[in-house]
Amino acid sequence: MLIYIEKQARDYPQTKKILEKFKNSQVIYINNYKNIFDKNYTNLNSKKALIVAKLNSNSVSEAPAWYGHTKNALFFKTSLNCIYDCSYCYLKWAFKNENMVVFVNYEDIKREIDEKIKMSEFDWDVWFYSSDYSDILWMDWFSWFCEEFIAFFEYLNLSPSGAKYPQGDRGIFMEIRTKSWNIKPLLDLWFVPKNTEIAFSLNPQEMIDKYEKWTSSLEARIVAINKLLDLWFKVWLRFLPLLPVKNYEKIYWDFVNELNDKIDFCRINSTFASGLLYTKKDYNKMLSKYPDLDILHMLALDNDWFYRESKKVRDNFYKMFKDLDNRCILCLEN
Repeated sequence: MLIYIEKQARDYPQTKKILEKFKNSQVIYINNYKNIFDKNYTNLNSKKALIVAKLNSNSVSEAPAWYGHTKNALFFKTSLNCIYDCSYCYLKWAFKNENMVVFVNYEDIKREIDEKIKMSEFDWDVWFYSSDYSDILWMDWFSWFCEEFIAFFEYLNLSPSGAKYPQGDRGIFMEIRTKSWNIKPLLDLWFVPKNTEIAFSLNPQEMIDKYEKWTSSLEARIVAINKLLDLWFKVWLRFLPLLPVKNYEKIYWDFVNELNDKIDFCRINSTFASGLLYTKKDYNKMLSKYPDLDILHMLALDNDWFYRESKKVRDNFYKMFKDLDNRCILCLEN
């Protein structure tokens, strides 16, 4: 394995743990991770590497209104790029190559999250989404994200008086979204977190086979979900992206029935459904890079200036998942 390490990141505890994990790797020290990460490679397979870096820019950014649980929420990043190869993923155009980056200055990122909360004026729960730049749970075996950040989000809600942020009735929560069956980092925790939801992205196996290369099978994800439920973890199911392929209604009704048979939805903390969704800029970039990707040609520019399925198709999808769980949140439909 090839590992690039920024010189400014070499002395961080996480860097030392990574080097201990991959003792036989080739290590190259560099001045700036962007010198590797921002390069276009003709033969990506011969160039894949892990890049260990310090994040000097902002980690936290705002999510679109009604992206998930609440009107206002935030993204934060500790890594870039994903081992998986989902055809529709915006990361396929967002980054120039497939190298993965792990930012190791976790304490700086935690301070930024803390400061963002203190400056916010939300009167409702604040949600942080951690997995929009990579599959955090899959990466945990060499990033130790769960060990570092799940406990941190427990702490954010506590103080000697019982609430670190007493103004209003806010709670501070994190979502870890994944397509992985790798729940070992969660099982290894010494507690069951109250303020972190594990959100499994689910699609019919037919869609996984065609559009979600290298991800865990639907059956493996269901097994992981049920193990966590048995241990009283908060589990969120994300039905996305719903893909309007030929015969989609039959494919997804069969999917809904399978989930209903295999998962006890009374124990699921929350559910969320979303069609395929791109900004106009993102859509044009995807189309220029992957002009033959069939699902791109099933979308059109909607009144909200997102490229997405027609309202009729979305309504068909959402009826299925409201029938499965009437609490289901519908992405950007509020």
